[in-house]
Amino acid sequence: MLFHEIGLDYTWSAFASEGGNFGLFHSMELAKRLNAKMYEEAKRLKVKWILGGECGHMWRTIHQYMDTFNGPADFLEVPASPVTGTKFANAKSTKMVHISEFTADLIYHNKLKLDKHRNDKWKVTYHDSCNPARSIGLFEEPRYIIQNVCNHFHEMPENTIRERTFCCGSGAGLGADENVEMRLRGGFPRANAVKYVNERYSVNMLACMCAIDKASFPPLFEYWVPGVEVCGVHELLGNALVMKGEKERTTNLRGEALEEGEASDV
Repeated sequence: MLFHEIGLDYTWSAFASEGGNFGLFHSMELAKRLNAKMYEEAKRLKVKWILGGECGHMWRTIHQYMDTFNGPADFLEVPASPVTGTKFANAKSTKMVHISEFTADLIYHNKLKLDKHRNDKWKVTYHDSCNPARSIGLFEEPRYIIQNVCNHFHEMPENTIRERTFCCGSGAGLGADENVEMRLRGGFPRANAVKYVNERYSVNMLACMCAIDKASFPPLFEYWVPGVEVCGVHELLGNALVMKGEKERTTNLRGEALEEGEASDV
């Protein structure tokens, strides 16, 4: 939806469709080989630069290791937004931009039409997934997006977010169901912080970026904080995005009916 709306000239790859790098749990050699697929496809498809999704493991690998694993990527350009002209100098070596950086830049330059009311059923808090947060410092861009697409955003206590964020309970490969008791115990500090904003502000949605977090939180919250759901940052953006020539929006991206007032025109 986002790429269509801004008229981005882009391509998806079936060969390099997964950026999440579980070689981080296995060996440097496997992590290097998995990471290499993105540069291989960029070269084959003759793209200018690479735009990656929200995935935490992908971004820790890219930020900390990609240039020494598989670079330098001299066949690619320093990434620059074709919509705003912003040059992402932080990606000069890897030639790869995080989607939250790209989207936050679009919002900052008023390139998207957004209707916050479409997310009014959600009172949102944000979880700093450990890999994109502590490991690479992506703290403000996701929050900037959320604050521009939601009317109701509440931070968890300061000693539980940003650099001091808590584990989702499934980090280091503990996402399997047979580890569920350990996951519930490991994720309790985060669930307790969510419980605080749930009781204080009626928060009913936690947004995050890492796919493992999105998978591990639902059973965690069902046990510790019933009634709180989980989403990605760009799901909220997709709900709020007003597209040119669109029909009246009656559902959110989950197919749920918009509540009264959420379908209002901008």
